Amino acid sequence: MWYDITAPAMFGSVVIGQTLAAEPKQIIGRRMWTALPDMGVDSKKFYIKIGLTVDNVDGTKATTKAIGHECVAERICRMVQRYTRRVDCIQDVKAQDATIRVKTVLIIPRRVGTAVKDAVRAKLRETVEELVSKMTTEEFLKSVIDDKLQLSIRNACKKIYPVGMVEIRKSEIAA
Repeated sequence: MWYDITAPAMFGSVVIGQTLAAEPKQIIGRRMWTALPDMGVDSKKFYIKIGLTVDNVDGTKATTKAIGHECVAERICRMVQRYTRRVDCIQDVKAQDATIRVKTVLIIPRRVGTAVKDAVRAKLRETVEELVSKMTTEEFLKSVIDDKLQLSIRNACKKIYPVGMVEIRKSEIAA
């Protein structure tokens, strides 16, 4: 039997695909990745993929929930250019309803020493902890898609040293 897979309510519950299974319980827990434009969200964000898992089956309709997001590798490679410095930060943050592993990349437009990179990374870590702890997972994903979280991080970190681009390259939502 064919089952329609729908996006979470925050993305408008649109049908994003179909899957075949003999029984409904066979598709519960199935994971998939889909691009934002496939769910009817901003086509300018073509480089963001949303991770989904099937959590409920009602008749021939399978509903999903978000388990994270990821930027395609080409986006990150395009950000890092010659004579720039890349600052990565991986941290687990307790949101209001789940723990989220946030993987952030920040670009400093000039070559700098380790002390500057460490200071910027510490400010980045502190800002992400402060902002994400006040959000739910749905609010977190919306702020990443709308670039609000990245802008807040950039504004906080540029007080230490001029910062180029900031991107949340990956997030993993744990239950």
